[in-house]
Amino acid sequence: MTHNLAQGREQLQQVLLDTAADLTELRDLEAVLQAIVHRTRVLLSTDMAYISLTDFEHGETYIRHAEGVITQAYRTIRQPLGTGVLGQVATGLAPVQSSNYAEDPDIEHLAEIDEIVQGEGVQAVMGVPLTVTGRVIGALLVAERHSRLFSAAEIAAVDSLGRYAAIAIDNSMRFESLTRLVEQLSSRQRRDADELALTTHVLDLDRRLMETVMGTPDAEHLLMIGRSALAVDLAFYDADGSMVAATSGRAPEADAQSYVSVVAAGETLGRVVADRLLSETERTLLERVAVHLALAVLFERAEEDADLRRQSEVVEDIIDGREHSRERIERRLKHWGIRSGEPLLCVAIEVPDQDRRRLLQLLSGLRMRCVLMSSHSGHVCMVTVDTQWEQRIRALFAARGWTLRAGVEGPFDDPRLIGSGHERAELALHSLDTLQRDGVVHGEQLGLLGVVLGLARRGQTPQSLTAPIDGLIAYDHAHHTDLTNTAYVYLESEGNTALTGELLTVHRNTVRQRLERIGTILGAGWDASPRRLGVHLALRIRDAQVTLDH
Repeated sequence: MTHNLAQGREQLQQVLLDTAADLTELRDLEAVLQAIVHRTRVLLSTDMAYISLTDFEHGETYIRHAEGVITQAYRTIRQPLGTGVLGQVATGLAPVQSSNYAEDPDIEHLAEIDEIVQGEGVQAVMGVPLTVTGRVIGALLVAERHSRLFSAAEIAAVDSLGRYAAIAIDNSMRFESLTRLVEQLSSRQRRDADELALTTHVLDLDRRLMETVMGTPDAEHLLMIGRSALAVDLAFYDADGSMVAATSGRAPEADAQSYVSVVAAGETLGRVVADRLLSETERTLLERVAVHLALAVLFERAEEDADLRRQSEVVEDIIDGREHSRERIERRLKHWGIRSGEPLLCVAIEVPDQDRRRLLQLLSGLRMRCVLMSSHSGHVCMVTVDTQWEQRIRALFAARGWTLRAGVEGPFDDPRLIGSGHERAELALHSLDTLQRDGVVHGEQLGLLGVVLGLARRGQTPQSLTAPIDGLIAYDHAHHTDLTNTAYVYLESEGNTALTGELLTVHRNTVRQRLERIGTILGAGWDASPRRLGVHLALRIRDAQVTLDH
């Protein structure tokens, strides 16, 4: 008997030494836990063994690693401290065992835990606390699916194993914590190095971009700098989707996935687009390109606005008669490349107020030869020597789906005639607006009417010219009707009742009723020769006078 006890102690001592040696070599926490649980189960030949770690913050201990456990519920038990065998052991006071867990009155039972224990088939449980320098970190337990009372020697053996296990677990946890800390520090160091490299790159890119903006704010040059930094082709599209500049002939499309909006003061000026997907770092660099493109656009706008103001001053001075000297006018026009004696054209282009600035920018972008522009009286006035102006402007309007209405006068080689040329171009434009027609009309197409309208503009129209429609005007004034305009549109439409109704947006029967009333007022034959010419001329003069008054 004494020999057997001695032999058992020697075996236990050897197991403990082997375990200590194995645990010393292990650093991975999972490997340490697995080794402890396995050796404990083998040492006592039990159905299962498991380790729990204690969470004092939440007042519970939870199974961290198990061997021999069948059910998932048992494997994931979280036991409140002080309850059950596991909860008592995890308080760190002393080893605890129960040979018949379900019937043990000395254990504080919890219904949900008892149900899990029953599901696993556990009857006997024994455990020892895991402590390191008086600090409890968990518990080491063994369990059987039959009744068993563990001897003092067996409890002491598990307790001894638990002491080694506690130190090994604590060391592994510390090692893992230090490893994570080292990884975090290394990651932070790499991140800091990357951020420093990115900051340096951004600062260098900003310097090169700013030098360009402050020198010659050219969009294509800025894109080339961006291309050298990103090694990717770029393109800049304006707010309308038109390409402004690109780094190659195979420019990326405006709807490409990698782009950054070009924004200034809340206004979207366009977008800069890359021909491939960009990394976060590359996108940061592209954003710097976009910022400087916005600056370049604003600088270009400021220069354009200043130049347009100078152009407008010259045009307005000539139109308003403040500049009379041909020599002075030619000297001022020379600034925009218009030489003395070159044939001039004066064009009046209708454009909505909200689109006027945009049209001026686009006209400037056409790079027409020798052009001056001014915006006034609901239209854009353009003085040019470019004989291809109409083709260029038609293409511009067509590309944007705009309706073109323009009046033109010229050519004339005396710049002092710009004022009268502008007047006739404006009258030609008005004739299109009145008839709701599109296109370009030349002042010379107005013929005699152009002369009469010119007189009307200066308030020099002979009263007798409008006398044929005085009765009609008086009737409209007294009855708040629109017979004068109806007669005008009817004659301008070559007596087409259906077209007249369409232009006036009224039914043709309404037109017929109005024509009957007009015939009653003006007398029969008002719309036939020889009276038709006089009435038509009077109506045109009247229409021009109404326009000029407004």
